[in-house]
Amino acid sequence: MAKRSIPSDDGISIVRRDCAGVLALGFVMLLTVTGGCARERPGQRIVLITLDTLRYDSLVSDAGHPSTMPLLAQWADQAARFEHFYSATAATQPSHASMFTGLHPWQHGVTGNRLRLAESHVTLAERLNEAGYATAAVVASLPVSERFGFGQGFDQFDDEFVLGMVTEAAGLEQPEEAFYSLADVITERALAQLQSAERRRQFFWFHYFDPHSPYGDTGEGPTIEPREVLDLALAGQETDEMVRRARQLYDLDVGSLDEALSRLLNTLNQDAEDFETHIVITADHGESFGEDGSIAHGRRLIPSQLHVPCLIRSPRVAAGRRSDVAGSIDIATTILALAGVEEMPERAQQLKSRDLTQPAPASGSQAFGMRRTWDKPHRDIRLDGTVHLLDEHLFFAVEGEGRLYRGNGEQLLESDAAILPSEKAQNLKRLFASFEQLLGNNTAAGVDDPETIKALRALGYVG
Repeated sequence: MAKRSIPSDDGISIVRRDCAGVLALGFVMLLTVTGGCARERPGQRIVLITLDTLRYDSLVSDAGHPSTMPLLAQWADQAARFEHFYSATAATQPSHASMFTGLHPWQHGVTGNRLRLAESHVTLAERLNEAGYATAAVVASLPVSERFGFGQGFDQFDDEFVLGMVTEAAGLEQPEEAFYSLADVITERALAQLQSAERRRQFFWFHYFDPHSPYGDTGEGPTIEPREVLDLALAGQETDEMVRRARQLYDLDVGSLDEALSRLLNTLNQDAEDFETHIVITADHGESFGEDGSIAHGRRLIPSQLHVPCLIRSPRVAAGRRSDVAGSIDIATTILALAGVEEMPERAQQLKSRDLTQPAPASGSQAFGMRRTWDKPHRDIRLDGTVHLLDEHLFFAVEGEGRLYRGNGEQLLESDAAILPSEKAQNLKRLFASFEQLLGNNTAAGVDDPETIKALRALGYVG
């Protein structure tokens, strides 16, 4: 007789049994009356899936680019689909920190890569764990590993990696340890986590890395890294063809991710009788391939790097397109609402996060964020060979139909200032100045061991 014991919320085990193996007289009488096995109340399963470096148009077709994720696009027909969702930054660590704390980067202090989320911040996983949820994660790259504080609140945290390629063209020293994994590995480990989980209330975080450079590493041919393109630009050579090829390889990687992710989603669907399942899928940032003279991500506040997909598939959330503006900090509050758990205690009183299971407020919705920061002025190399020095903080606000404004307490970018009424421009500058003031009081500590820095440099995360 097949069975497995599953602890209930009060610690009492519930035993599942196959109908064919039920011999006890009480069960026989029950079968006579009902014609089948009595079914226990479904458990609760919440799954957050973050797709590193995924552009909005990788999922949602537009006039210039068809979707390269047809399987996920089909799955999304039964989900709430946000048309105007924006990452907190165009960098991995700050955006993930915002998703897990419900705080903006200038509040949690992780404003760039190489910074560690402080233990003083209460994370989504900690809050769910306190509420009786089993918590488990499988992550695909070093920047969201336990060493940077992302393991807080997880009973199980799988951050063992299998790849560590550094191309000869990069001219970098090879780290001794692996620092990322591809989608097939992540899906296998995610399925193992699902299979081994025994609690009736479960929270999983699965992180995929395939769209991130090096472009083409899911295939068998040569790969391209952004620094190779930028070296051509600095040498005064034409970059259009290499950028076009880089996008092709990126699309190849996204297609590979689509197939591996579909296996996971199909399994979650098969378990629907045993669990009321809520799935949230989003990205930490996008990627540029020539837009506004850029390639890759992290240095610009432009739609190709900030506008990302967000999907919520849940029996409690109506499927269909959502036109309200939302952002990374709304993820934690939304998942807590799906779990029936109170909000995080340290949510900001100003510009609070939203529960996306609810409609947008009548007054409208907004998203806010900032450009990642560096310890010292940083070079931004454009595809025309020009070099721009990044030596100041820059913030952004998004409202309406994706209208994006950028600046700080001193100025708005010229193109944004030109279309704003004077009073609104001044209000934005005051708002951005308040962000900068908070940032000065909330700087996270860095992780500086040599092997970590080598790996982050190989990924393009440090200069």
